[in-house]
Amino acid sequence: MLAGRISTHDDAPVDVVLQEAAWSDYQRILELRGERSVPRLAFLEGALELRSPSRKHEALKSMIGCLVEVWCLERGVEFSAYGSWTLEGKKKDRGLDPDECYVFGDVRDPERPDLAIEVIWTSGGIDKREMYRDLGVRELWYWRRGRLTAHVLREGGHEEIAQSEVLPGIDLVQLASFLDRPTASQAIRAYRAAIGGNARSRAGNRRLKPVAVQPLFRNVTCSDHRPIKPRDSSV
Repeated sequence: MLAGRISTHDDAPVDVVLQEAAWSDYQRILELRGERSVPRLAFLEGALELRSPSRKHEALKSMIGCLVEVWCLERGVEFSAYGSWTLEGKKKDRGLDPDECYVFGDVRDPERPDLAIEVIWTSGGIDKREMYRDLGVRELWYWRRGRLTAHVLREGGHEEIAQSEVLPGIDLVQLASFLDRPTASQAIRAYRAAIGGNARSRAGNRRLKPVAVQPLFRNVTCSDHRPIKPRDSSV
């Protein structure tokens, strides 16, 4: 199954890294690529990386994205998915394509994603953590060898944290455990059942406060001063 293949894979070398490249070289390749998703590009201070992700890599990053979206829908979190949105620095010295990225809340024209997801399948190449820091992406999730970890942006860079801050309450260990399903649809159904069941269980455990029930009628007096008795419920 997919999990068996991905949890024990050895990092393959990154496809190509060109040194002494200019920003104009990076822009020209972006222009030639157009709206296609490959090659995946990264540029940092003269180093230009070109990657052609494998089918397994793309299946995994898409499945992670699907489960993130399921969690948001189950929890009522507004989100927009931006896929491999090309992010560029204002100084024109860095740019990259995340594997997946998201903006949370009702944001019409976001400048940066709140969350970027990277599936680490290759070794070597450009260190993207520095790039994400300078680009101001709030949180990164890294998948590597079966483990999904969250890294939040602090003053000195991204630091690994136990719980996501952009999606408080999401369990990344639980989410990663569903990535071994043969198909994305099976993973989605199983994950939705798991997190939906947890939510219903918590709701069911909440005790309702007792409510005082008032009688439907009380003794009242009409204008002729004759009392009206409560209706006999046995009738």
